[in-house]
Amino acid sequence: MRTTQPATAAGPGRPQLFGTSDRQPPAGRLRLAVADTAAEVAAAQALEAQVFLDSFDNTPDVMEQEYGHYTDRSRYVVVLDDADRSAVGMMRLIVPDATGELKTLTDVAGPPWQLSVPDSLRSAGLADRPVWDVATLAVARRHRSGAGRGEVTLALCHGLYRYSRACGVEGWVTVLDDRVLRLLRMLGVPWTVMPGADSRYYLGSPASTPCVCLLDAIPANMRARRPDVAPAMLDGDLCSISADPADLHPGRGVSPTRVP
Repeated sequence: MRTTQPATAAGPGRPQLFGTSDRQPPAGRLRLAVADTAAEVAAAQALEAQVFLDSFDNTPDVMEQEYGHYTDRSRYVVVLDDADRSAVGMMRLIVPDATGELKTLTDVAGPPWQLSVPDSLRSAGLADRPVWDVATLAVARRHRSGAGRGEVTLALCHGLYRYSRACGVEGWVTVLDDRVLRLLRMLGVPWTVMPGADSRYYLGSPASTPCVCLLDAIPANMRARRPDVAPAMLDGDLCSISADPADLHPGRGVSPTRVP
């Protein structure tokens, strides 16, 4: 998963995302959802294309080469601005085909890492269990700073977690930009490095690392390490973004051509 760094650290070792003691009800303009219409998917893809071009010099041809093969197996968690129907944050998830193939697993099996995929999944306790690929994350530039910085990213993480759980997913795989890996670990999300992996150049990111995450480990880890952030991550208790559970229903984002 490649992205620009969505927040910066502040204070004694922790990122200052937003206040947690004086939360106000979401204003309603920003909405977290799994993209379920052509317009919502197009908004997610437009933001992905713009951020990846600006941040990693990934042209449309590069994006098509890397992700076009996975179009029918892609689903999108997205923060939508209902004022203009644009996306201000998005994650692309890739679901496995009948053989279990995922982009991350295919990529890490080849150069530069040349990892054993079965060994990586077995070490994480995910052998023969439902695993999805967290392929991309993008946040609009205007939502990477200011008083509410980080909330779009945290909302996406909540959407990813709740939607995955509802769909019966037990683990994620990804190749994380190292800056994002550090941020997510500070937030209490227990991404772990695949055995034998190290930090390498990957698709425009100068330093990225293959990782896995066991979803069962997330709640206890979040509550122990970041009790201030856990309500947002686990329950969708967000300041300025509405998070209706119906918008994260497992039936959303699925078409007849997609493999569940």
